[in-house]
Amino acid sequence: MKLIKIEVKRLFGTFDHEIPLNENGITIVIGENGLGKTVILEAVNAFFKEDYRFFCDLQFSKFLFYFEDNEYWEVTKTSNENQFALYVTRRYSDKDTKTKPIKIAELDLKEKSSKNQHNRELAINYELAKQRALLNDGRRRYLDDYIITDEYVLSRYLNDKNFQRLLFNSIDKALPKWFSETVKGIRVNLIETQRTITAKERGDAYINTVLKCSKELIEQISVVEKSSSEITTELDSTYPNRLLNKLKQKTVDSFDELNTALLKLDERRKVLSSIGLIESTHDSDLLQITEEQPDLMNALKLYIDDSHKKLAPFDDISNKISLFRQIVNKRFKHKTLTINKNDGFVFRSKVKRDKDGQLEKISPLKLSSGEQNELILFYELIFKSSPGDLILIDEPELSLHISWQNKFINDLKEVTSINKVSIIIATHSPDIIDENWDLKVELQGIE
Repeated sequence: MKLIKIEVKRLFGTFDHEIPLNENGITIVIGENGLGKTVILEAVNAFFKEDYRFFCDLQFSKFLFYFEDNEYWEVTKTSNENQFALYVTRRYSDKDTKTKPIKIAELDLKEKSSKNQHNRELAINYELAKQRALLNDGRRRYLDDYIITDEYVLSRYLNDKNFQRLLFNSIDKALPKWFSETVKGIRVNLIETQRTITAKERGDAYINTVLKCSKELIEQISVVEKSSSEITTELDSTYPNRLLNKLKQKTVDSFDELNTALLKLDERRKVLSSIGLIESTHDSDLLQITEEQPDLMNALKLYIDDSHKKLAPFDDISNKISLFRQIVNKRFKHKTLTINKNDGFVFRSKVKRDKDGQLEKISPLKLSSGEQNELILFYELIFKSSPGDLILIDEPELSLHISWQNKFINDLKEVTSINKVSIIIATHSPDIIDENWDLKVELQGIE
């Protein structure tokens, strides 16, 4: 199912907010500080990622999630000094029917606050760490018994689903399919404000997030190359027999049609080569046939068809890389981003040359905070989302020049046209909205 509207009642004990999601895929949430824009994004992310612990300390009366086909869910909780429980009721907008509330999480708050529970949490973290062998700063690292030596480890496992299930009483088997299947089917990704400095606060280098994105892209390209290689192996193994059968057939393509097809194949390869996905080749420069070569026309038609099949796995990532480079290079005034299948992100100066007269290569470590934010944000949007995903972006204007902010929504429209995702933005900046005021939803306080 698709989420079409979000409501919250008595957020912080005070505010009622309603956020209908725009059909074109982009919804901009604005409002004064303290009204709960960020909290609403975090709540949506927590709910559909089954991080129900988030709601334990949040003050609210109910959350309402509206879906297509007039169905909506009412999320409520009971809480006192001893117990917390979270419930969901299934309702319908067009009829007066509802399900009995189902309990999706519960926690003994008294036990949670006790010293025994604290030790239990540390022990669980220790066991998880031993099992998974954390990698930190390139070295394999374990935790000592009952001692959390790195706050990142604690925060990481406190948000781990397996750890969550250890903290909460297990009730998964009692949940009906209408709930469990829908929750798993709605994929949510929260892009938080601290896109670059979070890594530094956790003990890693400030720029590691950019380097991590670069490495991930190399891995994605490698997967596509493997798929293309498998198709190539299969086609090449059957090529002789298919060629003999093709030569026996009467030529149906004209001389001009085949030469045009060859030029199109060459253009396709040039595009993939220009964005760093394949090596440069120029078939149209090497081979142009004549009408007096009918056998060669049949062989060439088979070659062209096979070549397109071999290149097909690159189509999706090619479109994404092209859009990513277009967006980034439109912003980076003195730098140019290219993509290399071996090196990932490659930045070069537009004005400064090295001792060999080549445009100087720039380390990703030297990007500004604004450049890092844009790079990471659009990488997440373009390469780490799939059709139907719900992307939540908190304050995309951070560290961005006004001219970059003005371009943001139009760039998002191009992203949604490729990935078919839905996006909710929480912002304070009118420059982010620019001319797209029809997309905004304003949260109101109490006058």
